Amino acid sequence: MTESETTSKKVNKRVKPVPKSTKAGLIFPVGRIHRMLKNKVPLKRVSILSSVYLAAILEYLASEVLELTISQVSIQSKEYHNVRRISPRHLLLAIKTDEELDNLIRVSTTIAGGGVIPYIHEVLKKVEQKPTHPQQKQTIKSI
Repeated sequence: MTESETTSKKVNKRVKPVPKSTKAGLIFPVGRIHRMLKNKVPLKRVSILSSVYLAAILEYLASEVLELTISQVSIQSKEYHNVRRISPRHLLLAIKTDEELDNLIRVSTTIAGGGVIPYIHEVLKKVEQKPTHPQQKQTIKSI
């Protein structure tokens, strides 16, 4: 064999690199999160395990929010037929209905186009008052 044939065989035997996300069994990009963490940490020394852990947490939170949002869309599609898109309104309602996510996101986040949570204060609701005096009963009946 010539030298060029042996080097070409060595190149063909080279194993393709496997992404860190695949090794960890995640969808979120571990390598990108690792790079971003290294840019933010002053000493530039970050363990790859911390990146895997952070990617797993972010993936879990994203899946939780998406699951709750899909349930909001299905609830609204029963009221209004053929709702097939997730809107900022659905996202807001999903986050506000879950107590833990609401506590996590409440302080620093505003969802553009989300609107407000439907709520009517008890004072503003119409309540029939019972008349206390007999004269009030007569005036109400006469009207």
